[in-house]
Amino acid sequence: AQQYPVFGQNESDVLEGLPRFLREHLVEPDDDFAQKFDAGIYKQDRSLVRQVAAAIQRPAESPFVLIDQQREGYELCMARIEAHLKPAKRTARTSTGKSVIVIEGPPGSGKSIIAAHLWATLGIDDRIAGDIVLTTTSTAQRDNWRRLFATAHGNQVAKGIVIGANSYNPGLNQPWLTRMRSSGHAVTTDSWRDNLALFQQSNPTLRCADDAFAISIVDEAHALIDPTAAGRRGMAASGWMLHAGPQAWHVIRASKVSVFLLDPAQSYRDNETTSIDSIRNFAKEVGADFSHISLEGSQFRCSGSVEYIDWVDGLLSVGERTATAPPTQWRSRHGGPFEFEVFDDPQALEDALRTKVDAGASARLVASYARKWITKKAVKPHAKPSAEQDFCIPYRRNGIERTWSRVWNYTPDGEYSLFIQAPSGSPMSADPLCEVGCPYVLRGFDFHYVGLLWMNDLVWRSDRWRVNLEHVHETAWRLPRAAARKRDGPAKDTGTAEVIRRLQRGYRILLSRAMKGNLVWFEDPETREHVESLLSARR
Repeated sequence: AQQYPVFGQNESDVLEGLPRFLREHLVEPDDDFAQKFDAGIYKQDRSLVRQVAAAIQRPAESPFVLIDQQREGYELCMARIEAHLKPAKRTARTSTGKSVIVIEGPPGSGKSIIAAHLWATLGIDDRIAGDIVLTTTSTAQRDNWRRLFATAHGNQVAKGIVIGANSYNPGLNQPWLTRMRSSGHAVTTDSWRDNLALFQQSNPTLRCADDAFAISIVDEAHALIDPTAAGRRGMAASGWMLHAGPQAWHVIRASKVSVFLLDPAQSYRDNETTSIDSIRNFAKEVGADFSHISLEGSQFRCSGSVEYIDWVDGLLSVGERTATAPPTQWRSRHGGPFEFEVFDDPQALEDALRTKVDAGASARLVASYARKWITKKAVKPHAKPSAEQDFCIPYRRNGIERTWSRVWNYTPDGEYSLFIQAPSGSPMSADPLCEVGCPYVLRGFDFHYVGLLWMNDLVWRSDRWRVNLEHVHETAWRLPRAAARKRDGPAKDTGTAEVIRRLQRGYRILLSRAMKGNLVWFEDPETREHVESLLSARR
């Protein structure tokens, strides 16, 4: 620690301690080394890749196990990739030798497990020269993939294997944009192709070059950013330089083979704008072969019940579905495989969930973003009084007024991995029910049981879903929320419909995270009555 001291984020360390340490230890600059370092190309250690891949493929030890239809889906994907491996080589007869494969599947269809095994199989394939990476679209997802790969291999080795979607930026940044505009160049998001050409004129070496990767496997690809999508002008960037254009286009540009795993009905935020059609068009533009594989009908969450997912889609009118399948086919109280129970108050829901946890099950409390995140910057949010926590819900039991309270997912480092992974020493490790997670955090993950707080943002009225905008606090929906708040006119109607659609998708995400059962409490009585009427429906 004397040679390699640790500095905190306190003012003394940031302004005095760290700068003093750097001044004392920095040596004379070496411009030649810096230039070589900046222009260098760093490749994966294939020996290490083989070790991780072999660990993933060991069924007895690996956290990634292919079962039943997952194996069928994996083999179908591999068959398509095999067919494209030769065209993807340098000796390709096609114009670019690139291949693009889209794997589409609903929640729980096994996309992530398939992604892991695709990466492992391709990692030990001698026909493939170059880096093989698994690409993620969120920090929680990236951290979890790295942890799972490290668990499989028994070592922290995943940083060169799992990368974020923002890594495909060829190098455009805000200082460059400022310089170009001050020089008289009209740089906009619509001119992204011209922007790339302009950038390369003064930067011949790209940060992420063409064909930098042999294969990129993109999990949760529906969250990729496409600033060219209709109606999304002014959306937030989430670390991506919007003036560089669509992320999916750059993945294809920088990869010989690109595999996108997605569920279009899970696009949730303003900047999640990539569709299968757009990927197809990008592939055509760069002369790549395109294949589309569907995992529809496969289900490995929710006790394997495709009927339950169909019921959820019908309940929420997702994908133009309005009718619901009878719960007699899937609900445990009717002899089915999946548990779905409604509770009178949030404490009753928590008590039931704790019984599951005490029996060894994994569980989380979840909700849509219907409460403000007032504890976001708090150092110790769990220690705050009930009235100052994000969820402070009054309820009545046995004639006595009570209060149930919780905080949103705690992110002291700006990441959501604490809520998902609950590492030792974290509040979630001590109590997995001490926080509430939102759809964005939960997407892509699953637990044995999920306790859902169905709030007053999405409510059922008479014959349709309605939105209470005063209860919608999702900051990543700035565009539709602003339109929905207009006094009247077509823009208001369009914005309101879009907010409802995203709420439906959000609740679909939350209702499809559980492996064994969902426990639900409704804030709105009429919404509860509607859902319970569907739960009691029979053929």
